[in-house]
Amino acid sequence: MKTNAEIVRAASDAVARGDPLALMGYLAPEVRWNVGAAEPDAAPWFGTYVGKRGVLAFLERLTAVGEAEITDKALVADGDTVVTWVHVTFTGPNGRAVDMDEAHIWRLSDGRIVSVDLFVDTAAVAAAFI
Repeated sequence: MKTNAEIVRAASDAVARGDPLALMGYLAPEVRWNVGAAEPDAAPWFGTYVGKRGVLAFLERLTAVGEAEITDKALVADGDTVVTWVHVTFTGPNGRAVDMDEAHIWRLSDGRIVSVDLFVDTAAVAAAFI
């Protein structure tokens, strides 16, 4: 059986490579996926999504940025909580480049991801959509 850190690494890799089917296998049916932002309307994917269909809607909205590069910087696991620190770059619809770090807090239960909270640089993302 995979450790929680291995599950999160695999799920994060699935998101980075744009493989929603692989991601679904790691999620609990009632998963809550939240993208916290100071300005919730600054990007089409900011908000809270519930259930696997909700996560699929998040991934669909995320395609507004086109290609993004996501690089892992660190992963820390403590019981059912895993925190990842990632570096993200993409070019917004207005042509502005975004180059930022994000923190992701993953919570697991019985080997399934039950919640994910993403903390992004709201100002950097908003500038790419203005």
